[in-house]
Amino acid sequence: MRETLRVRLGWLHSWVGFLAGLLLVLVFASGTLAVFDTEITQWMQPEVPLTQTTLLSPTALQAAAETIQTEEEQGVSAFLSLPSHRDPILRVLHYDGHEFIGAALNSTTGAAFPTRDTAGGQFFYNFHFSLRGGTQPGAQIVTFLGLCLLVALGSGIIIHLKALWPDLVLFRPFGPRPRAWVDAHLIAGVLFLPFILFMGYTGTAIHARLLIPAQSFFPSHNTALPKKEKAPPKGHVLQTGPLLPPLAPLLAQARATLHSPDGNLVLFTPDEVRIFKSDAFGPFLTRDHVDFSRKDGRLLRSVTHSPPAAATMQLVRGLHYARYAPLSLRWLYFLSGLAATALAASGFVVFLMKRRRSSGEQMFFRLAEGLTITTLISFPIAILGFFWANRCLPVALHDRMACEITLFFAAWALCAAHALTLSLTRHATSGWQQQLGLLAGAGCALPLLDYLSGTHPWSHGGGVFITTDALGFTTGLIALWALLKLREPTA
Repeated sequence: MRETLRVRLGWLHSWVGFLAGLLLVLVFASGTLAVFDTEITQWMQPEVPLTQTTLLSPTALQAAAETIQTEEEQGVSAFLSLPSHRDPILRVLHYDGHEFIGAALNSTTGAAFPTRDTAGGQFFYNFHFSLRGGTQPGAQIVTFLGLCLLVALGSGIIIHLKALWPDLVLFRPFGPRPRAWVDAHLIAGVLFLPFILFMGYTGTAIHARLLIPAQSFFPSHNTALPKKEKAPPKGHVLQTGPLLPPLAPLLAQARATLHSPDGNLVLFTPDEVRIFKSDAFGPFLTRDHVDFSRKDGRLLRSVTHSPPAAATMQLVRGLHYARYAPLSLRWLYFLSGLAATALAASGFVVFLMKRRRSSGEQMFFRLAEGLTITTLISFPIAILGFFWANRCLPVALHDRMACEITLFFAAWALCAAHALTLSLTRHATSGWQQQLGLLAGAGCALPLLDYLSGTHPWSHGGGVFITTDALGFTTGLIALWALLKLREPTA
């Protein structure tokens, strides 16, 4: 009876893991990059110096207020992201339907930096939670994938529980290929199981109300912050309020009330100015805020406490988004995300290896291998293509951000067509090798491209540029190693 259960769970683990994993790998990879979304934006906007002070001057706040007023007159609902230690820039942002984008201002003078138009790291954050499909149906699909992840993890634990300890002790990375890949799959799954389970559960819980109509069981986030909704239609004019009062005294009063020294968000309605506590203050992603009259700047109210149910969801969101995390903890999130990606990737390889001899000539198997290449190799190529586009496209190009995103999807589509064509025509090995070669070249050449572009002085914020280039170069080296391994006669 026990063996029958393990066999059935093995079938469930294999097929749910493979079918859901084709998209889960994309969610894992983009979520891993989204841990450093702010730093990626800084890399993709090299015109912004990262040596700015986080202290705000009244002059800068006045310039930001004037920018807000101008954007409101043009039908754009904008808000302020105040400087923080992680991002020492005063930003005037609005939601375009996918990302929060906008002008970057000097926190002392208020002068706008001439930045290139780019989605930056926000692109990966949006892709992670919605696959660029919006709340309906994108976030619904990702939430359902979270449920599939929990099913695959639960069945995998039961399947391997009996022989788990011997398999971990007898890790055989240089043994027979199938055994080595199974061991790698187990190692990635076991060592990072708490993180993967936790992120899968919290990610599903955050948007569970999208799948279950009974929303009362899942208290939603306070809706006072900018919502991820459709952008206003072209030509639409928002209701604008009176001229904004001086923001410096309001900010000082709000910070004292909220005990939040920097990084606050400032939102505007036709009647009010709302200053929110920084998301980086702690693991609770609170929506504490202080509201002032837009007409005369008088204090209207302060909201600094949440009911227990809302506080629980604030903790779930805060731990999942990790906006509070110091640099060392963000790197731990990043490495754990890579492990989750490796867990799914090694599972794909094991799935194909087990079925190649019996089903290798069938159309379904060839399609499955083509989709695996599309997910494991083509998607990283598209990501690197996104970074390459940022450095290669002219800075003054019209609709430049859309061009970057279009090139990302074009590169991915071309690589996917290449992989599926070769796989369906029984040349999958060539597909693996050719795309690994392209990935190796794009990754290893990224630092050279960044250097030759001359877009930034390496002495200013060099850590962001060096780290990003180093990660691209490391990706290229891993792809090169895999290519050499694949070309061995025993592969």
